[in-house]
Amino acid sequence: MLKYKYITIVSLVCLLTFSSLKADSDIGTLSGYFDLLVSGNTESAYYHWTDECRERAARFGITYDNIPLKIDCYSPIVKDIDLMREHLQPPAKKTAKMPRGFSNLLYSSIVNGNLTEYTYYMRNIDNYFWLTFPQNYYSIDWETKQTKYFNIRYHSTLESNLNEIGLAEADRFIEKMAKDMNLSDDVLELIAEKKIEYFYCESDKQVEQITGHLVKGTYDMPSNDIISAFFPHHHEIVHLLTNIKLKSLPLYSLPILREGTAVYFGGRWGKAPNTLASIGEFLISEDIISIDSILAFSDFQKVATSNIAYSVSGLFSGYLIDRIGVDNYFELYKNFCGSADSLNSLSAKEIKQSFAQAVNKSDWAELQTDFRSYLDNVVAHSYLQPGLSEKGEEIYNADGLIIKADKEFYSFEISAMANDTVMGNILFENQAVLDGKRSILFEEQYKVATEFAGYRFGVRYDRNEVGVYDYATNHLIAKYIWSLQPSDAYFDDKNHKLYFKFKKEVLSSKLNKKTEFVILPN
Repeated sequence: MLKYKYITIVSLVCLLTFSSLKADSDIGTLSGYFDLLVSGNTESAYYHWTDECRERAARFGITYDNIPLKIDCYSPIVKDIDLMREHLQPPAKKTAKMPRGFSNLLYSSIVNGNLTEYTYYMRNIDNYFWLTFPQNYYSIDWETKQTKYFNIRYHSTLESNLNEIGLAEADRFIEKMAKDMNLSDDVLELIAEKKIEYFYCESDKQVEQITGHLVKGTYDMPSNDIISAFFPHHHEIVHLLTNIKLKSLPLYSLPILREGTAVYFGGRWGKAPNTLASIGEFLISEDIISIDSILAFSDFQKVATSNIAYSVSGLFSGYLIDRIGVDNYFELYKNFCGSADSLNSLSAKEIKQSFAQAVNKSDWAELQTDFRSYLDNVVAHSYLQPGLSEKGEEIYNADGLIIKADKEFYSFEISAMANDTVMGNILFENQAVLDGKRSILFEEQYKVATEFAGYRFGVRYDRNEVGVYDYATNHLIAKYIWSLQPSDAYFDDKNHKLYFKFKKEVLSSKLNKKTEFVILPN
């Protein structure tokens, strides 16, 4: 009898919840949703969202402290319902009807003298109006591909951008991060079972259309989705994995740690972490930027738009991880999460004291001395360095190119091809699976002058810099820039020759005497 009463009560609650959805209009449903938020009935408000949205929002068990509804955690109304409760009528000042029963509703109101706006998306399904994510509308006709850890949604025009190597590398990155970030086997199994939803967009403009922000890509915290015009976007994936690891945390985190974590593990915009390290070291050593200047919440935001804060924050996160270990680092990270107001109120002095204590230093000055020694070590062990190894087996010698291999490095000696100009691209590792595929990175470098011929890797060089590129994943994986780290060992001006070496681990396979090399003039 007790069990029957329990079922009846649950059924009644569900009936009341779902009957409230059948409003005369999408605006009426949004008004009802706001009423539930104001009354504190977030459970019923939660059921105003589609089943798919609710599942995605809860997929990895992430919760945000003091945010009553994670699925709508970006909304200014959910963030501060006490402030907003007197400003919720009318619920929307504009509604735009869209195909397939979708509509978007613009909430707009003057709150404490400031214009506050937020767009909600809804969908009419069998005469019920449901809240949904904007990416669900924009991707309604997109294709899908599944890998071990990803469910990738993409426009059909991007089919040639996705190749087997890139898809496999995206999965490999998840498994590498599981080790590097010390994620449990259970977490890895959960990601494999549930998948990371990845919305691969045609352009930055399409990302802006979906998210409201003109960026290359983003980790969408309400849905756990990755929305990006770049694949695979390691930086944004790390943001998601960080929150999966921490599980329950405040919505905001100190930017130097939030972005530093993503840069240290995932790089940024197709540049691998090690390629940003030398840039960060140069910025610090030349006093272009200091750690002190980006510690506080507002200080980081001031320089974030110029991008120089990111490589430096990545170095600092790497330093902390090196000194205290990855698990202690994430405990420190969590200690610097909180509300926007609480983080804004933290002074640089307070943050310095906490960091110094974390790495067992007496004060900030001692920490900075130790940080400098860490930077010197990073530079000394760069993946790509000027000069040649003293020994090595010759694996190629033709067309002004000599390549040698020792236990750790591949060394390159390159002579001028014509007009005393040392400039070009050495292509290797031709892959049949890349036939008919595009490489956005290759096209950026060569425009329409040269067609991508399916070579996975390229070593692109001139007298100022050299980089190792993965054209299958569109990533810069190693870099040396002479102006950042001048060295006479790199360029022989008299004989017009370049000398450099990069670590074998940069590549996915070994170079040998059977490897086919193609020298492509720049």
